Amino acid sequence: MLNVPKLRFGEFEGEWVERLVEDIAKRGSGHTPNKKKSDYYNGGIKWISLADSSFLDNGYIEQTKYEISKDGIKNSSAVLHSAESVLLSRDAGVGKSAVMKIDMAVSQHFIVWKTHENVLSNWFFYYKLQILKREFERIAVGSTIKTIGLPYFKKMKITIPSFSEQQKIANFLTSIDQKTEQLTQKKTLLESYKKGVMQKIFSQELRFKRDDGGEFEDWEEKRLGEISIIIMGQSPNSKSYNNNEEGVYLIQGNADIQDRVSKPRNWTNKPTKMCQIDDLILTVRAPVGAIAKSLHNACIGRGVCAIRNNEFSNIEYLYQYLLWFEPRWIALEQGSTFTAVGTKDIKSLKIPIPSLEEQQKISTFLTSLDKKITQTTQQIEAMKSFKKGLLQEMFV
Repeated sequence: MLNVPKLRFGEFEGEWVERLVEDIAKRGSGHTPNKKKSDYYNGGIKWISLADSSFLDNGYIEQTKYEISKDGIKNSSAVLHSAESVLLSRDAGVGKSAVMKIDMAVSQHFIVWKTHENVLSNWFFYYKLQILKREFERIAVGSTIKTIGLPYFKKMKITIPSFSEQQKIANFLTSIDQKTEQLTQKKTLLESYKKGVMQKIFSQELRFKRDDGGEFEDWEEKRLGEISIIIMGQSPNSKSYNNNEEGVYLIQGNADIQDRVSKPRNWTNKPTKMCQIDDLILTVRAPVGAIAKSLHNACIGRGVCAIRNNEFSNIEYLYQYLLWFEPRWIALEQGSTFTAVGTKDIKSLKIPIPSLEEQQKISTFLTSLDKKITQTTQQIEAMKSFKKGLLQEMFV
């Protein structure tokens, strides 16, 4: 049989049937009320526009940047669509979709469907639209804003199973989305907690104790140049750049940093300044202050500097402090269009320094939070990958 998915729940059999969407869902559209009429807006009716693109592709949508009023609907072609309707962006952000959690209106940039009861599951249809997203992006036309014309949707067909099978597929995929959302919320809470506890630690509102319960000595304030070795980058001749693994890795700037570690894109066979594995890499040109760990013995260009600990500091403590300090570099930036910080600014940065033993306790605690955040991130990516595979195998 041709019209059957690769992966299927055991209690279902038989071929899926191709149907014209127009025959199994009522299509609707939207409009933009006259923006010069203030009484047409801010009337409590959620109105989905292109400004809400970031809210799409996340299942339900219930928040919008703008609202319109009953008068706005009455005096335009806008329509109040009922909750559980499925929408698709056919213009900028083409192919993005969502399900309305409440009654909402949309702009003319969207197509809306109210699926026929017991014929087409709205959530099954939503997941089908997610699968078709690349196709929508491919067929969209236009020089500045790509769009899909209405005639396409009038002829649009999808292949569906029985309504009960649609529901089971949709419920299963929804459970995966809910698990992913729970993990995402967990990650957000962990990141928020870490941010708050770092503020307390580095302001010394929160202090650690010795293993015997005793107090650590007072912190000192030292300059970064006193407690570490600073190596300012120097770019090699661009003719030496290559991607043939000739020479050593080249770390030039923020583009060579991902997920807080060095991920160089090029090599150079004429290295200038070098960093070592486990050195910290700090970006000194826009964006200033991004911090990462080096996984390589590499050449460093003028967009970064390397920070290496000495006997007065714990490198993980320095990393966590500079991570906390990252958004504060803006106060030291120089240059109106191409911002940067110089050697003097970096070396003279004042760092609060506890004893090496307390530095270790602080870094161990904060690193444990980082590991939890990383583990949660990996779980999120695994769930997304799992779902992607299911979408490919559970639909025709």
